[in-house]
Amino acid sequence: MIKAILIDDETTARLALRQEIQQSCPEIEIIAEAATVESAIHLLSQLQVQLVFLDVQLSDGSGFDILEKIEEPNFKVIFTTAHSHYALKAIKFSALDYLLKPIAGPELQAAVRKAQVAPIDVFQQQLSNLLLHRDRAPQRIALATADGIHLYELATIIRCTADGNYTRIFFTSGQQTLVAKTLKGLEELLQGQQFERIHKSHIINIDHLRSYLNRDNGQVVLSDRSILPVAQRKKAALLQRLQAFND
Repeated sequence: MIKAILIDDETTARLALRQEIQQSCPEIEIIAEAATVESAIHLLSQLQVQLVFLDVQLSDGSGFDILEKIEEPNFKVIFTTAHSHYALKAIKFSALDYLLKPIAGPELQAAVRKAQVAPIDVFQQQLSNLLLHRDRAPQRIALATADGIHLYELATIIRCTADGNYTRIFFTSGQQTLVAKTLKGLEELLQGQQFERIHKSHIINIDHLRSYLNRDNGQVVLSDRSILPVAQRKKAALLQRLQAFND
């Protein structure tokens, strides 16, 4: 059995999650619940657990406040939240899982399976990365490849190109890698950063843009000398972003 703790300040939310876990994940044994930051820290310091379902926002703080008080956490975390807000971007960047309330069985099962197979040291690195970048724009992104989860410096990414249900990422080193995420999924993850979707098949790092050309309905030249097309419907947004350099 996987010993787990539920941390949520809403009694009804904890009850709903408990019932869903009992129905969908019978391999999980819920051994305790907490409703506040203080009580959660106390439980985690006293009990040996493998998995924590952690609400992002509590009445007296946040789930991040709890994690910062635990030295070298030896448990895995699945975040839960009723809101899609800024904190979720930090969670996504760290390649950790979160579940939106109300939590459905299939999503719960998928998150638990992912937690089961990931080594604890990988989770510890992901948590460390999350806490480091949660209050500012992340400088690194964690993405899954065929051999595991890797951290990439955003500044070293030149462009991202769709490759079926995967995305091929090109780096300043000349290397490239295939990650297990669609271009649309990567676009959502990179929103608000120095990246721009210019085409159904391409996302570029604006910091590596060298020229915009009017030929063939619009093209860009990047720092690796690649030339990519700009879709007609993406042109206005790109040009507006380029104009910001002169403001």
